[in-house]
Formats: sequence, C-alpha cells, structure tokens
Amino acid sequence: MSDDTTSVIRSPRIFHGWYIVGIAVTSAMLLSGFQTYTFSFFFKPMSEELEFSRGATSAVFLIRAVIMGVLALPVGMAVDRYGPRALVTIGILIGGLATIGMAWVGSLLGFYLVFGAIRAFSLSLSGGEVTTTVVAKWFIRYRARALAISAIGTPMAGVLLAPLAALLISLYGWRNSFIIFGVATLVILLVPAYLKMRRMPEDLGLFPDGRTPDDVVSRGHPSGATVLTERDWTMMEAARTPALWLITLSLNLTIFMTASITLHQVPYMSDKGFSGAVAASAVITMTFMAVLAKFFWGFLAERYPFRYLIAAGQVLDAVGVILLLTASSTFGILAYAFIMGIGRGEGLWMAHAYSSYFGRRFLGSTRGIVAPFRIVASGGGPFVTGLFFDANGDYATIFRIFIGVTLLGAVCSLLARPPKVKEHVESEVW
Repeated sequence: MSDDTTSVIRSPRIFHGWYIVGIAVTSAMLLSGFQTYTFSFFFKPMSEELEFSRGATSAVFLIRAVIMGVLALPVGMAVDRYGPRALVTIGILIGGLATIGMAWVGSLLGFYLVFGAIRAFSLSLSGGEVTTTVVAKWFIRYRARALAISAIGTPMAGVLLAPLAALLISLYGWRNSFIIFGVATLVILLVPAYLKMRRMPEDLGLFPDGRTPDDVVSRGHPSGATVLTERDWTMMEAARTPALWLITLSLNLTIFMTASITLHQVPYMSDKGFSGAVAASAVITMTFMAVLAKFFWGFLAERYPFRYLIAAGQVLDAVGVILLLTASSTFGILAYAFIMGIGRGEGLWMAHAYSSYFGRRFLGSTRGIVAPFRIVASGGGPFVTGLFFDANGDYATIFRIFIGVTLLGAVCSLLARPPKVKEHVESEVW
C-alpha cells in the first residue's frame, strides 16, 4: 500500500502532476544542477586552498556514483511501491545540511564524506532519478513535454546558480557560499516536497495527463474517446530485451562525456588563458541553450521516435567537443557552448526512453537495474578525466576520446528498436 493513498471527489483546477513537475525542476536545479554545473566554480579555489589534485578532487564524483548506483534499485523499488514523499523530503533535508557542512571541510577525507557520500545519499533519495521517474508516472500523452520541463532544472543551475556562485565566491569565499546554497535548498524545497510529492495519479483517484472520470463518461467508450495503451513491463521482462541495454549504453556513453566536460570545462578554459568572465559566459550560454533545447526535443519526441532524436543530439555533442578543442577566441568558446547546449538532452531521455518502451508501473525498478552503468558514466568520466590531466598536464587526449565515445552512443541509439513480445496485456488510459 502506498503512503500517498487518498481519494478525491472533484478534480483539482490544476492537475496535480504539474506540481510534481515543478518540484522536479527546482530540486534538479538546487541538488543535481548544483553538483553538476555550480560546483565547477568551487572546484579550482577549493582544490587550491586545500591542496587537492584535480584527480583527487574529481574522485568525489566516482564515490557519489558508486553510492547512487548501489542505492538506485532499492530506491526505485521503494518509489514504485510506497511513493516518493518520504524519500524526497528526507533527501532534501540531508542534501541541504551536507551543502552547509562543506563550509567546515578541511581534508580530502572530509570532502569525500560530506560532498561524496552524504550528498550522494541525498541525491539517491531526492535527485532527478526519483523525481523524473515520478513525473513519468503521472503522464502518458503529455509525458514528453512534462519530462522536457522537468529536465530544465539541471541546466537552469548553469543559467542562474553558476553566475551566482561566481559572484558569491568572489565576495564571501567558497566556504560561506556553500552555507548560502545549503540554506536556500532547505528553505525552497522542503515544504513543497512534503505537501505535493505523490506516487501516481491513481493514488489520488485521478487519471494520467489530467483526464478525469467526467471526461471518460462524457466521451464514452468506444464511441469517440481517445484510448492510450501502454504495456507495463516488469523489471525482469525489460531486462531480457536488447532495447533496454542499447538505450542504457547509448545514454551512459553520452553521460560519460557530459559529466566530465561539465566539471572540467571551467578549469580547461582557465588553463587556456580565458578569463573567469568568459568561462561564466560559456556556462550560461550552454545551459540557457540546454533549457531551450529541452522544449525543442520534447516537442519532437511527441511526434518522432526518440532514438533518432537522441542520435541527433549526440552528433551535436561531438561537434561541440571539437569546437572546444579548437577554440582560440571567445567566439570559439561561445560557439562550443551554443552547440553543446542544443545537444544536451540526456536529462529528458533518461526517463522518456525507458517509460516509452517499458511503461510506468515498474519504471523505478527498471531504471534501478541499469544503475551500474551510471556508476561508470557519471562518476568514472570525471575521475578518468582528472587522471588524464594529472598524467599529461592537459585535457586534449581525453577530450578527443570523448568525440568517439559520443558517436558510438549515437550508433547504439539508432539500433535501439522498440521491444516486442508475443503476448501481452495492455493497460488502458483514457
């Protein structure tokens, strides 16, 4: 039985699923986005003051990924069975306190414990993996657009939080800036998450996409109602399909590259002689384009097979890395940021691809079973990139490797045809 089970007699004016989307956006910005985009501005001043190498500093993302990978399956199963409210609320509380706690870190072990282990536990409970899974459960017809909106949260951190972080660090230092961001996380997210996070529309007596029992009665069946059919695959059924693993390989090859570039792009630009203002402008440009691109890809995803769209975005990513490697002027850096921003669609595809092929009922479990790939991608990428820098003194070699990795992901995307079964029972949604 879910912790959210309630009944409603009258449909609310605003479909409850859109509240879920709003929480997904803000939590992605303050939790996942902070760790992805904003931390890159803390990276250099913190590592220099504490005398951490870039490889050692980057290792925190490997620690985070391992913990999140281990917890992904049990957390996904808990979301499927009990709902997200308690998990997300506790995760936000821990995440905010861990961010505040970074102000007192003075050793590599402390950094790994607070920003690696504790914050990873927070993200496992309340990060994008959970919130986008819940969003996908609330929508079918409008799933692509709902997930597109949800996916803007992480790049919004680059648009809003990255320049704010640069300003705060310059004014108050990196330690006090962590306190400010931690307090903001608690104030903005805790209460809305507790009040609004719910597992599925059926738990509130609602239908996906905001359709109501009145809609069903007034339209009748089968005399004119639009029936949406969706096959709900169990975790083990999905695991036996090639499509699951091709999607997983494709998306995580991209994440291997993007997680690394996102963390190391500001130090790379600094090493190449570009000012902090240019680096901030690049991050803002890339993330602003990524926000706009989510709506673009979401619009197309309601009309065309997503595997073609993923492949197109991956080709743009590869072009972006080439532009970064060859940039010798501010214009070149901004051209990289523009193209890379358009290609950044993995936040949308991570939920949309799995839910489109395997349904929503067991989505948390299905996404949890492929979590080990994210360990290698989101944690291993930045760590390996840091090691390459420490060994070679620059990023050129690993960035060239990223071009081939991303194009290989595009090939996997094209091969990920929809799964087929000989016999199945469809669930109908009006």
